[in-house]
Amino acid sequence: MKFVNHHVAHALSSYYVSGFDRSNIVSLDGYGGSDSGILAIAEGDDLRVVKSIPNRNSWGHLYGEITSKLGFKSHSDEGKVMGLAAYGQHDENEFNFIEWGGDIPVIDKKGFKKYLSGVTPRKPGEELNQHHKDLAATVQHTLERAALQMSSYLRNISGSENLCVSGGCALNCSMNGVLLRSDHVENIFIQPAAHDIGTALGAAVSVYKDVVGHRPDIVLEHPYYGPDYTNEQVEFELKKYKLSNFKKCNDIARETATLIADNKTVGWFQGRMEFGPRALGGRSILGNPKNRDMKDIVNKSIKGREPWRPFAPSFLAEDYCDYVKQPYNSPFMIIAFQAIEEKVSEIASAAHIDNTVRVQSVRKEVAPRYWELINEFKKITGVPALLNTSFNVAGQPIVCTPRDAIMTFFGCGLDYLAIEDYLVWK
Repeated sequence: MKFVNHHVAHALSSYYVSGFDRSNIVSLDGYGGSDSGILAIAEGDDLRVVKSIPNRNSWGHLYGEITSKLGFKSHSDEGKVMGLAAYGQHDENEFNFIEWGGDIPVIDKKGFKKYLSGVTPRKPGEELNQHHKDLAATVQHTLERAALQMSSYLRNISGSENLCVSGGCALNCSMNGVLLRSDHVENIFIQPAAHDIGTALGAAVSVYKDVVGHRPDIVLEHPYYGPDYTNEQVEFELKKYKLSNFKKCNDIARETATLIADNKTVGWFQGRMEFGPRALGGRSILGNPKNRDMKDIVNKSIKGREPWRPFAPSFLAEDYCDYVKQPYNSPFMIIAFQAIEEKVSEIASAAHIDNTVRVQSVRKEVAPRYWELINEFKKITGVPALLNTSFNVAGQPIVCTPRDAIMTFFGCGLDYLAIEDYLVWK
């Protein structure tokens, strides 16, 4: 048995598979052992922790407590707050319990506790008002400001403009986009399971280095390491449930693209399942991004989510540069970009209210069938992107097996299920 420190595992889960030879590292979450984060500098195989952030100064805890005050579930619904933040205006003076004057910002625990005691929690079912939206904007802005100060501090020490981000806070796409657009970050890497699930990867690569003598010679270019299923297995499940509305397709990508272009919603189940909290074309729900109503259709009739929550676009990797400012390789849908204004109408239902987009760039050599689907949709509509969200309904995990996919398909408002070479309808 070998023990690997929680935040070292976070840090190495990103750095060792980033392809960088040297990098600054920011790892932030709620709690992990005695620390809630570390700032580190890595070169070659070596990692040097520059600062540890104790639990009493936790940025993940700050975000989680505000999530709770807004009437959402802490350690689960922080993504809702990130989405809600775009509807509000931040207040620089709201969080007066943070000291910004040092090398890195520090949260005063007593001051934070006092602040929380004065915040009236939003009641279950209570309508979101402008105060709630502004509070979401304030906590989002505060996390971004803190991460910028930390990454700038590391750059000034190391001289490197590479940055790896990890920990639960690294799932905050808006923060990652702000970091990438800053003047002290040239290259950024965040692995798709940046939260605690990813510490398994970090521990594995850490021990690999200790045993073998060097870091693994890999770059994480895709997330498709889960189980896959044959057409025979799919057909067995379809017949087991005595379904009659299905057929085997000669070209599932073309048929599905035609349906999506006709504003049908499709559950897309293909190949090996992706790891991490975001579906990336292995287990996805897909829609027409041009249709402005598609966001509301998917939120209300399929996902059972709040109407203001955004979706993301999966783009052909060779084409997304025409749609976003300052494009950067983004295979894991974990960075928010500013869309080019005149292009927003083409991806209206996959862009947020502030014209940010969480791009997934899809490469043909990495995900050939998903790339082919998007390319067929482009041939029909001229748009090289699809609205993409995870294949699940609110409160349920992403589907993994054919049985999961069939059960979820018939339990929500999806129009079609494209499962391997089979097309299923109701």
